[in-house]
Amino acid sequence: MATGVALGGLLPPSAALAAPVIYNPFSAYPITDGWQEHLARGSAGGIDFAMPVGTALPACGAGTVWNTPDNGTGGHTVTINHVDGYRSQYLHLSQFVLANGTSVASGAIVGRSGGAAGAPGSGSSTGPHLHWHMIDPAGNRINPLTYVSPSPPPPLELWKDDMKLIQSTNRGIALVGPGYFRQLRTDEEVHAAVALVGNPLIGNDRQFDLWRSIAFDGQVKAPS
Repeated sequence: MATGVALGGLLPPSAALAAPVIYNPFSAYPITDGWQEHLARGSAGGIDFAMPVGTALPACGAGTVWNTPDNGTGGHTVTINHVDGYRSQYLHLSQFVLANGTSVASGAIVGRSGGAAGAPGSGSSTGPHLHWHMIDPAGNRINPLTYVSPSPPPPLELWKDDMKLIQSTNRGIALVGPGYFRQLRTDEEVHAAVALVGNPLIGNDRQFDLWRSIAFDGQVKAPS
């Protein structure tokens, strides 16, 4: 979690960053290739998530951004340098959205997914997806899904003006914002969110799913 107040997920250059809590921003997308599958074919490791080209990519934790165009087989690669020495990398991007050295809070949009075969920035990818891996301070690539916090606290204070709660009968309650979606699992989380952003917007399951897709597209407008 970053200290200080962030605007739109971006931190002022002078803001101090604490050791981040890493979360999985891509839990809503199917995994098409897991860690062991990568290792079995000679890759250093990674997790592939199926998603359309142009999907907004939230930062999995606070840090500073570095963009590497055409990073070999990885294509366009964005690296999030966390202050504890860990790095997170997203590969096969179609678009960079932030300047090198930009400080970001957890959940800020750092790029757009790609991976279409032969498209600029796709590297060796043969179809639209995002590849995610982490690197530890010793330089070893590590599986982010075994490193992420099992129950990370949502960065509520970062987007107070842009966050909304949504609720439906079968989907439960979730916190949504630009490029951010988090299902609230405990009464404590729900009470904290209500205190900050107000009561949930009640809808049916279809509206809930539309909210989720809109949030991952980097918007918070109401579904039609």
